[in-house]
Amino acid sequence: MPDGLAADAYGNVYVADRGNHRIQKFTSDGAFVARFGSYGTGAGQLNGPSGLEVDAAGNVYVADCLNNRIEVFRPLTP
Repeated sequence: MPDGLAADAYGNVYVADRGNHRIQKFTSDGAFVARFGSYGTGAGQLNGPSGLEVDAAGNVYVADCLNNRIEVFRPLTP
C-alpha cells in the first residue's frame, strides 16, 4: 500500500512503497518506469519510507521513517 506520493516536473509520479522498503516511479499515464531503494540502513536503503518530495532538479527526498532520516536519491531520467 502506498504511503506517500510526489510528482516531478515531467509529470512522473513517485510512490513510497513502505511495506517493500522502496520507491516506485510511474509515468503520468501509469506506466511503470523504475524502482529504487531496498531494505536496510545503508546508503540507498530504506526501512519504512513514509513520504517523499521531488525538487526542481529532480532529486527525490524520502522520509525514511524507521531509520529516522531523510534519504536523497539523484534524478532518474524522465
